[in-house]
Amino acid sequence: MKIFLIGSGNVATQLGLAFKRSGHDIVYVYSPTISHAAMLGEKLNTDWGRSLNAISEFPADIYLIAVKDDAIAEVVKKMPALKKSLIIHTSGATDISVLKKKFRNCGVLWQVQTIKARTLLDFKKVPMVIEANNSSSKKKLTKIARSLSGKVYSLNSKQRRVLHLGAVWVNNFPNHLYYLSEMLLKKHHLPFELFGPLILSTTQSAMKGPYISQTGPAKRNDKKTMNAHLKLLADKNYRTLYKTISKSITNLYN
Repeated sequence: MKIFLIGSGNVATQLGLAFKRSGHDIVYVYSPTISHAAMLGEKLNTDWGRSLNAISEFPADIYLIAVKDDAIAEVVKKMPALKKSLIIHTSGATDISVLKKKFRNCGVLWQVQTIKARTLLDFKKVPMVIEANNSSSKKKLTKIARSLSGKVYSLNSKQRRVLHLGAVWVNNFPNHLYYLSEMLLKKHHLPFELFGPLILSTTQSAMKGPYISQTGPAKRNDKKTMNAHLKLLADKNYRTLYKTISKSITNLYN
């Protein structure tokens, strides 16, 4: 399929490269920052620029909006009301209604994975979540999603928002706690790499069932150990965080 790529960040870059590897034709790369458009356009060996007027010059089957969530509505506002092509955004937290108000055929394509520009992502192992406003759009969206991944799930906007929230719990929050732990160890001249096997083991156990995998002093309601931990935390905010998480665990198991 012919794809007009709107965006030049991490998601646009990874999806653009993945679609190209899968045999799709990236006809144009748009970005308001001309240097970014040029960089990605050259990677994909295609035309590029910073004007959405190019939409009339480079017709496509799919117009893929891969920009920050708060920029989607502004991009949609600047686009012509395309009638035949499929317009897709890639946000996990943004409702499909931002597209339905203007386009006859629209949908959402969201990868359940953190994307980083410098790490080439193998989409074959990544679940892809789709949503479409009609059956023909869903058929086309399913086809293009399956060209990237063997794991394609059709969810509505509410389900996708819940999934996105869950992703924050299992991805963003734990990573922040890893950082706090790293800073604590560094303060006491201890290497964070000591936790490598523990982190991997915890993740593997969680996939078998987070509830049954829980361990630690909060689960046992071991107040002596928890109080000892709190004395090691000089920062008031960190102590509050420790207490809040511990209380949540203790209440769940006791």
